[in-house]
Amino acid sequence: MARHEGLVVFTPRTAPGDRVVVDVSVAGRVGRGRLERIEIAGPARVEAPCPHYAAPDRCGGCQWQHVDLAAQRESKRTMVRDAFKRIAKREVALPSMVAGEGWRYRRSLTLAIRRRDDGSVYAGLRAFDDPEAVFDLHDCLITAPEVLGAWREILAAAAHLPDEARLRGTVRIIGGRAHFTLEGGADWNDLSAFLDAAPGLAAIWWQGEGKRRRMVADRRPAGEPGASFAQVNPEVAGLLHEALVARVMAHGPARVVDAYSGAGDTAVALAERGVQVVAVEADEEATAFAAARLPAGNRAIAARVEDAIASLLPADVVILNPPRAGVDERVMKTIARSSPRPKAVLYVSCDPATVARDVGRLPGWRVHELTCYDMFPQTAHVETLCELRPENA
Repeated sequence: MARHEGLVVFTPRTAPGDRVVVDVSVAGRVGRGRLERIEIAGPARVEAPCPHYAAPDRCGGCQWQHVDLAAQRESKRTMVRDAFKRIAKREVALPSMVAGEGWRYRRSLTLAIRRRDDGSVYAGLRAFDDPEAVFDLHDCLITAPEVLGAWREILAAAAHLPDEARLRGTVRIIGGRAHFTLEGGADWNDLSAFLDAAPGLAAIWWQGEGKRRRMVADRRPAGEPGASFAQVNPEVAGLLHEALVARVMAHGPARVVDAYSGAGDTAVALAERGVQVVAVEADEEATAFAAARLPAGNRAIAARVEDAIASLLPADVVILNPPRAGVDERVMKTIARSSPRPKAVLYVSCDPATVARDVGRLPGWRVHELTCYDMFPQTAHVETLCELRPENA
């Protein structure tokens, strides 16, 4: 970000301290820059190691490979602090950062699948400045080798995919095995041949055009969770999970509401420590998986959090782990009205702007602790864990 004649200009592929020449276009009150050349490289700039990052592919999967990893993490800490100041109107100290490996951490990869005029198939990511430009991906340096190996197996069997020019696929590693989700295509006539040609896939889901997603192959052991429960970065996700459980237990809770509970990992960990937990999740498959693992005396409810939260309070601690859009405004209003108030609200977020917005909707509560987790190095995304406590408590 820079300023030009009073206008804020956002220019991809620039780094702090760069002196650059850009072509500026204006849309409303915001300027968009296209980098033409770097005159002086800033101290944070490094050479991006991925061959797809620069021209001609201009991969948009990562945004910050050209920035030193330490500078990336410092920028993320600043971004979170500034969001709380600007949006939540809360002054907070620069949060700490928890991080793991900077490369080969991803256990999930979604690619666009394209069919050439000669019938051959390739898969890749999109250019950051042209969402219609899909290049043939040969490697992804932030993705684990086992994910890329599964993609190579899929592409080797691509002659048996639905006969469509445009498809979309996702490979996730769960329990050490590859799960594949395919989107697109009206018919999959060669499904049996595809299964024979791709024996390494543990499970396959297909969402055809205008159809609901359904499982078309299941080679998993009994009780293994579905593809929607995979952790993209299990190393850092594990550190975040440990910290979340520890912070909940620090309040000596008897009863906890785990909202947006997913597959129930946090709820199960708390229940095993003697806490009575109610896990709330809209995804019915996730709820069923959580319910099967929770000890007796605990509940997993398939419902929208905003519809269920009022009936579940009061509680000693409320956990909020929503998707990127954040929580419904009714959730924060219900927590604010709860009597007695929870000892703490622990909010896990993947978007600084939405967590700051939601914290701003909870008057009478203070930010007790705020920690960043670098779940997605080389990208602009950052995970946060925010602990809120009632004021004067």
